[in-house]
Amino acid sequence: MFGPFANGIAAVIEIILNMVQLLVIASIIMSWVSADPNNQFVRMIHAMTEPLYRPLRKMTKGLPGPIDWAPMILLLIIVFIQVGVLPYIRMLGAPGAAVGIPG
Repeated sequence: MFGPFANGIAAVIEIILNMVQLLVIASIIMSWVSADPNNQFVRMIHAMTEPLYRPLRKMTKGLPGPIDWAPMILLLIIVFIQVGVLPYIRMLGAPGAAVGIPG
C-alpha cells in the first residue's frame, strides 16, 4: 500500500534535486563568463539560486580565499540526499517493506 507512494515521492524529490543541480551549474557558469545581469534568464537563475546559497554563505563567510563555497556545498548536499537518503525512501516502497518481509 505504501510502496507506490514511497517510490513516487522518491521520484519527485529526485527530479527536483536534478533541476536544482542544473540551476546551480548554470549559475556557476554564468559567474565564470560574466553574464549580463540585466538578461531575464540570468535574473531568473539568480533569483532561484540565491535563496539556496544565502544560508550556506553565512556559514562559510569565515573561510579564506576568494572562492564562493556555497554552490559546491549545495551540490554536495544534493548528492548526499540522492545517494544517502533517496535509497531508503525507495526501500519503503519495496515489496514487503511495510510489514518487515524480505523483498
